[in-house]
Amino acid sequence: MQDRALNYLKDTVGFDLGALRDSILSNGFVPFEQIVVERYGGTEDLPTYLVIEGNRRAAALKTILSDYQGGALDLTPEKLETIQTVSAIEILGTDAERLNYQKTLMAIRHVAGIREWGPYQQARLVVEMYDLEEGAFGPVAKRIGIGPREVARRYRASKALEQMEKDEEFGDRAEPRLYAFFHEAVSQPKVRDWLKFSDATYTAEDADSRRLFYELLSPRPTGEVMLPPKLQNATQQVRQLKDIVDKPIPLKVLADPERSFEDAVRAADAETPQDETGVLAHALGVALHALLQPSIDAWLTPDEAALTTWRSLVGVVDKVRKFMPVE
Repeated sequence: MQDRALNYLKDTVGFDLGALRDSILSNGFVPFEQIVVERYGGTEDLPTYLVIEGNRRAAALKTILSDYQGGALDLTPEKLETIQTVSAIEILGTDAERLNYQKTLMAIRHVAGIREWGPYQQARLVVEMYDLEEGAFGPVAKRIGIGPREVARRYRASKALEQMEKDEEFGDRAEPRLYAFFHEAVSQPKVRDWLKFSDATYTAEDADSRRLFYELLSPRPTGEVMLPPKLQNATQQVRQLKDIVDKPIPLKVLADPERSFEDAVRAADAETPQDETGVLAHALGVALHALLQPSIDAWLTPDEAALTTWRSLVGVVDKVRKFMPVE
């Protein structure tokens, strides 16, 4: 039964035993929560126990000791001592008392739960550990027991919020609750590219995109009315943002203080064909609509970037004209 339970914990991805092992190997076993057991067979001289609470920790310790004894791991004497001898709380009493204690413990531990730090506080600790102690995501990940990719994501998001805090215009509107929006933003490749978020400086380097993103997170005045920020739901709306930022017309709608975020989403949906049927007609319609947007003055005085794009467009039209029937 022990082997089956251990294999189940090792093979089930959701238990993430590898991350816990890495944390123990990096820090030693830190018993901030006691393992809880009850007597289960054995003899008076050599009793055996059943783990009631702390099975994941017990499994991680067992696999580490097994690898160490098999020669697959090297452990310092200090870390080995924390792993070989582990204190635990034994449940005593009548059968009914022990059962009642187990149920109460499970409810407190897994229903009410231990109150965790919020995402912003967790990310700030990641930043402090990276900046002051490690200088690399891998060691931080091993110390706190999460993946390097998630450590990097939290670091980027915290730094992006920190950049807003330092902004002269929007700094007073930056607050911890906005962390979730930055976390989603740096997690979405299209949004990250739109902001030109740099992993060299850990800042959003496109000033126009950065300003618009800050505006989306801030209350906006329209006439005599102050409207709430356009971005209200980090998970849903920032993921929708990725379908807007690479389309000029929906992006223009998004930047208009008189228009809603939903208006921009609808504009982006209108530019996104649902299947291959009519893709060409749809693309030509979008292009024609976009060409009708600039004023006469804009057409008469194009800048160099516009001229370069126009030459590319004319080149595409000339190539298509050679084989596309027009009559």
